[in-house]
Amino acid sequence: MELSEARQALGTPIHSPVRLSVMAALNSVDSVDYQTLKDELGVSYSLLTKHATLLEEAGLLKISKDFEGRTPVTRLRLTRSGRRAFAQYLEALDRLVAGLT
Repeated sequence: MELSEARQALGTPIHSPVRLSVMAALNSVDSVDYQTLKDELGVSYSLLTKHATLLEEAGLLKISKDFEGRTPVTRLRLTRSGRRAFAQYLEALDRLVAGLT
């Protein structure tokens, strides 16, 4: 991958500090509840909702509502295409970090 291709590959919905953090966190697990993700990332409800919705609209993650007993729980997980997109994003970052070598 050329440097110019790597730079262009960063122009995805992932390229935002919050969205990149969400993708990285979700890439390490099958799914996570909204509250845990919010707390771990140290973001507000509204900020997480905004960025998670953008990623869901791009088809990179899935948001679902479940119940644990009588308590409603919102869960987030990466889709297959989300995992692929994240891997491609990391590959582009690695290529950029390698520089002109």
